[in-house]
Amino acid sequence: MGADLFTLFGAFARHGLPSARHLHHGLMFAGSGLARLPLRLLEKPIFALRRRGRPEPEPLFIVGHWRSGTTHLHNLMSRSPAFGLISPLASGIPWELLTLGTWLRPLLEQALPEDRHIDRVAVRPDSPQEDEIPLANMQLLSVFHALYFPRRFRELWERSVFFDGVPAVELERRGRRLRQLYAKIAVHQNTPHLLIKNPVYTAQIPWLLRMFPRAKFVHIYRNPYEVFVSTVHYYRRMLSELALQPWEQLDIEAFVLEMFPRLMDRLYADAVDLPEDRFCEVRFDRLEADPVGQVEAVHRQLKIDGWKAARPQVELYLDTIKGYEKNRFQITDRQLVSVETRWSAYLQRWGFGWPVG
Repeated sequence: MGADLFTLFGAFARHGLPSARHLHHGLMFAGSGLARLPLRLLEKPIFALRRRGRPEPEPLFIVGHWRSGTTHLHNLMSRSPAFGLISPLASGIPWELLTLGTWLRPLLEQALPEDRHIDRVAVRPDSPQEDEIPLANMQLLSVFHALYFPRRFRELWERSVFFDGVPAVELERRGRRLRQLYAKIAVHQNTPHLLIKNPVYTAQIPWLLRMFPRAKFVHIYRNPYEVFVSTVHYYRRMLSELALQPWEQLDIEAFVLEMFPRLMDRLYADAVDLPEDRFCEVRFDRLEADPVGQVEAVHRQLKIDGWKAARPQVELYLDTIKGYEKNRFQITDRQLVSVETRWSAYLQRWGFGWPVG
């Protein structure tokens, strides 16, 4: 709904039209893009004027495989007043954030969903969002296009995560839109220090460093058995919510089994030369057990200022989520064997044994 017409019709041309039962969605998207076009044109000079003289954004990236705890860490670290964040409105209408998103903010915030559909994590006006949805609305290289257009699910996923077969011009366009988005978020939040969470970036550290040489990274990892069942659920739920084309033919389990080690291999190869104050790791079960201590450790290792001001805000946030219950999924014996066989390197590396019960 937040896409510009060039991105929307480009996606339809490349990936196919929505299926018959979703054609009305395509018309809604086109109508939204057309109605917002005057505001998009108006926002260009407003953004250029407000951006003038500001320092370049300096992002801290939270990376990790999907369902590894990236959102929980993002929510905790976002309590620090030192960081600028991508708000739900910035996620939904990146082209008109400084106009429509500002003028109609109370009305638009009332329309936010109660949760993220895939779990019980609440969506509030101040809930930090990842940048992949707005980027999917601004150009054609995005993992969300694999979810919207699943006839080409694997191809689009691998292109947007690993840049397989992506022409230089298309990669440059994504980088240009990403820099534009971050600059707008820095204006909107009035700080160059941005906290960005996106599992896609787990495989893209060198590309990000070319654009943001001072960027820092925190990687969160979780028990791979839990990651597997939760990720399979994630894709099935997201596809049922977002797919504009049939997706039931996809073998989600086989896809997840294959892509997890490839993603982790890429991360550790790319991060090997980063100094300790530019890359750190957090184990999800330790974050759950001691969230304040683990977030403080991240601040200390990465030399992030402002922990004294951030700590009481982190503690207040923890009070608001007391009683939150995670989704719980059963894993079959067949799935256990598959994970143990295919992901053994990371079970051993991180010290996770065969699950009990």
